[in-house]
Amino acid sequence: MQAEHGAVVSATTRCRPLSFRPEERLKKRSEYQRVSREGWRLSCGPFVLSVAPNGLPHHRLGLVVQKRYWKAATRNRIKRCLREWFRHAKSTLPPPNLDIVVIARPGAETVTPARMADLFGECLKRGGRRMA
Repeated sequence: MQAEHGAVVSATTRCRPLSFRPEERLKKRSEYQRVSREGWRLSCGPFVLSVAPNGLPHHRLGLVVQKRYWKAATRNRIKRCLREWFRHAKSTLPPPNLDIVVIARPGAETVTPARMADLFGECLKRGGRRMA
């Protein structure tokens, strides 16, 4: 495989620490329901975080951005920002490894990525005290 500058890129090079791998995603309805049932909820401005320990060697992220609030382009931008936050924050999140479901509420479309990181950092610190 050729990279942009002509260097050969191996398959192992593609898996970077800041990637968002498939095993780091919540995919099944039952996984979302477990987090909602067993975890705790944290309110972070226009977002609600549901957080539960997962017993896996990594954190996982699930996103809920409802169709009734925004058009597709806005929903996709919100989800891109949330995934970007997770990619950068997952190495700094405290143990135990968590399943995090982020639910976007009205007002989420105006939050900048930097503000989003601040909101979630504050919320997870509060949640960490609850867990201890």
